[in-house]
This record gives sequence, structure tokens and C-alpha cells, in this order.
Amino acid sequence: MKKLLSLVLPLAGLFLSPAIFAAEDGMRGTDMPMPPPKLAPAEGASVKIVSPKDGQVVKGGAVPLEFKLTKGKRGNHVHAYVDGELMGMFMSETGTLTGIQPGKHTLELRVVVADHTTELDARDKVAFVVK
Repeated sequence: MKKLLSLVLPLAGLFLSPAIFAAEDGMRGTDMPMPPPKLAPAEGASVKIVSPKDGQVVKGGAVPLEFKLTKGKRGNHVHAYVDGELMGMFMSETGTLTGIQPGKHTLELRVVVADHTTELDARDKVAFVVK
């Protein structure tokens, strides 16, 4: 057992070294580029945002949403992303995005299969402003 500890403890020291923590601290606040998600083939699915219109100004934090969804072979519903953050999912072609802060935003709808994780290469994007 002592022999095993004498091998493991020096290695543990490498991982607990203050130099390692200092290097990690230097990374805080930096954005690491993330690869774009792999999208499955659309297989006939598509989505078109009807509202909000590109460049539309919306008053208040509730943004009315309307879109046209063609499910194709595998599509089931859409996920709504505002500025890259998932804000909701919609089974029907109307809804409301809530809690949107004032400012310029980008809305992207992505067609998703029933498993809620497989996104298809079927999406639409618009920019809008909340006042």
C-alpha cells in the first residue's frame, strides 16, 4: 500500500499544484469557441418565422411568436433560441417568448425530432428589438 501511495501522491500533486490553479484562473472570463452543433439532414423539414419580422420593434418582454412548420419525415416541434440561449419549445405554430430583456436580439427557430436533442438542418433566424 505504501508503494502505491508513493506513486499516486506525487501525481496528485501535479493536479493540485498552485501553478495549475493560476493557469486556470487566467482562463476565467474568456469565451472558448464552441463548434456549431451537428445538424441531422432536414429530410423535408423546414421552418419559417412569420412574427416577429426581421428588424421589428416589440414593446415589453413578451414577444409574440408565429411560424410555419413543415415537419418532413422526422420533425416534431421547434426549439426557440434567443441570442443562442434556448428559451422554449413549441409544438403549435404560435406562442409567446417571455422574459426577453430590452435591446437587440436574434431569434432562431430550429426543427427538432421527438427525442428533443436531435436538431435538423431546418432553421430560420430573424433579428428584433425589445423596447
